[in-house]
Amino acid sequence: MATWVLLRGLMRDSRHWYGFDAQLRDEGIDVLTPDATGNGTLASKPSHLTIGNYSDDIWQQIDKGLNDNPEFSRELVIIGVSMGGMIALEMARQRHKQVRHVVLINSSAGNLSPWYQRFQLRPLISSIWHRHKAANLSFIESCVLNYTTVTKAHDESVISDWGKMRSQLHTSIINGARQIYAAARYQCTWFGHCRVSVIGANQDKLANPKCSKALAEFYHTPLLQVEQCGHDATLDHPDQIRQLIQETISESVS
Repeated sequence: MATWVLLRGLMRDSRHWYGFDAQLRDEGIDVLTPDATGNGTLASKPSHLTIGNYSDDIWQQIDKGLNDNPEFSRELVIIGVSMGGMIALEMARQRHKQVRHVVLINSSAGNLSPWYQRFQLRPLISSIWHRHKAANLSFIESCVLNYTTVTKAHDESVISDWGKMRSQLHTSIINGARQIYAAARYQCTWFGHCRVSVIGANQDKLANPKCSKALAEFYHTPLLQVEQCGHDATLDHPDQIRQLIQETISESVS
């Protein structure tokens, strides 16, 4: 069985899988959750200005993780949300013999979709205005969850947990800006050595669902659409996303 590598997106880190990675491990799947430079355990380092450089750093973490866990397969399935999907594609291009399958979740590319679809500003403003308001909750995380989720947008327990994570460790404004710059410039390329699957949420307020549709068409693969779901799909519907990934990976092997 291949090792699954999970990659988060802009200004998020491995903590924001929020139990999704643990669910996979409970299913008997070997999982690695590296952080992009400038996020999480690497928050003190300056974020890169190109997606390729993020990939280089993540490969170092993966190589260490595989060496520390020799029972893990060196054949990889890389699953990336948003900017994590861009990094996953670049990683597959860099090491085509090691990556068996790439799964993109609500991702995008500059050569396929215009900027105003890739980062929707009007829903962002609306999410800030209509965020869940409570004096004891993080303003930023309340806005983020309202922008990126459907089912958890007003869930006080989740907002509280993410606020605590933010108080412990978070991405700096400068690193966030550098990540946005890198993601905005990213252009995907065609490669035929591994399969690419695309999962898109029908209520993604950050990246227009048309972005996932464009990626699916570019890589000649069906668009796997999830209903009543936002940008952070593994938070909204973790069981459905896990099942979709397992099914599409099984199809590529059979």
